[in-house]
Amino acid sequence: MVAKKTATSVSIVGKAKLAERVYNAKGRKLSLTKAQIEAVVSGVLEETKKSLLKGESIRFPGYYSLQTVVQKPRVAMNLQTKKKMTIPAKRVPKVKFSKDLKEEISKKK
Repeated sequence: MVAKKTATSVSIVGKAKLAERVYNAKGRKLSLTKAQIEAVVSGVLEETKKSLLKGESIRFPGYYSLQTVVQKPRVAMNLQTKKKMTIPAKRVPKVKFSKDLKEEISKKK
């Protein structure tokens, strides 16, 4: 018996799987090996990381944009001791998906 995938089941795609999908894509016009494609994917991810660490914004029009923002300091409470504590400001990553991509995803059932 084969289990159906539901909206709650998630499959994870890593660098190797992504490189394999690019390599096996229909109508592929690349003359790169799987290892070369994986090296390109790794390079893109590494440069993305470096850019975000520098505070730069990264945009892939039609897909998403990445940036870092400063999260304001806030007061939180330890629920066990009821003691209040201050959580300092910190820089966090932020992703914004394109309107077109969000619409395309919402149409998929």
